[in-house]
Amino acid sequence: MNKALIISGGGSKGAFAVGVIKDLITTYQLNFDTVVGTSTGSLIAPLAAMQQLDVLERLYTTFNTDDLIEHYDIGARVKQSSLFTANGLGANVKQIFTDDFYAALIKAGKKIYLTSTCLQSGELVVFTTDPDPAPGSYYTVQKIQNADHFRKAIMASASQPVFMPPIHVNENLAVNPGYQFVDGGVREYAGVGIALDTGATELFTILLAAKNEAPATNQFSDLVPILMQTIDIFITDVSANDLYGPRQLINFINYINDTRQNMLRAGVPAHTIDQYFSNQNPAYANLINRAAIKWHIIQPDQPLGGGPGGLEFDPDAMRQMLVTGQTTAAAYVAALKPGEVDWAIGKPQLVPA
Repeated sequence: MNKALIISGGGSKGAFAVGVIKDLITTYQLNFDTVVGTSTGSLIAPLAAMQQLDVLERLYTTFNTDDLIEHYDIGARVKQSSLFTANGLGANVKQIFTDDFYAALIKAGKKIYLTSTCLQSGELVVFTTDPDPAPGSYYTVQKIQNADHFRKAIMASASQPVFMPPIHVNENLAVNPGYQFVDGGVREYAGVGIALDTGATELFTILLAAKNEAPATNQFSDLVPILMQTIDIFITDVSANDLYGPRQLINFINYINDTRQNMLRAGVPAHTIDQYFSNQNPAYANLINRAAIKWHIIQPDQPLGGGPGGLEFDPDAMRQMLVTGQTTAAAYVAALKPGEVDWAIGKPQLVPA
């Protein structure tokens, strides 16, 4: 099966995703050639593809907020492009995603998709290392040209608008050098549809929003907390919409595959089944003739913390998020039906007590 990993946005909550990935790779030896990352997921995606788990764990368990984001008085930033700056994050991106790392990523043939939102066009723009990407069905695809372009695409995807400055990803290129890009989560919280467009047949989707979100207990009286909470609510709405479309598409594809199998078991000849499902419309053919899709969704049951937008980075809290990710992944796999996946057969399953 063509396995794709999809990682949602969520700031410091990305530590949970690191725990999930650590369990999937170390316990079940899963390998992902296609990885789609949004916001904090774009920081994680390349390292997950290259299985650099130690670097991932260090990135998400050793830095605090001041190491990554510079806070300012709101009055001093009225005429600036963001309330905060992210020079610390930028320095870490340059240190981790070096020219050598990028060269190794390309040599390994890893297909990384990083989502961003263009402020000028309003489009969802997906930057990719895939040498032959499929045309975007609802987004624009742009190939990454070099290591510097790669780093800027990561920063753009991770830059939450208003709080962090927009990025001129293409400033040294001929195509739209003046365009500014921000967090892909503005348009796409989790790139499930992007993974489907790559032809993936088994999707591992890590969502950082909790299944059971509790209402805030505090009163909001200051401008910045109100703004952050509003953006958090917006992201929650985007996440629900993002999953609805892919869920219907996957259900349809799997229904067609189940129907074909039931017809074969009923004695209907294969060529007759093909005639029933033949259609000259390419859009239908791409759905009717696709293999069945397995879709795994792994997310925390309860809120992880990290503040609105995940912009609070506390090493102790993030270490706990990582552990929660590991145990949640193990519990998810343990709950799968026998024979539902081949990669878990004969592998140890660490189930939390």
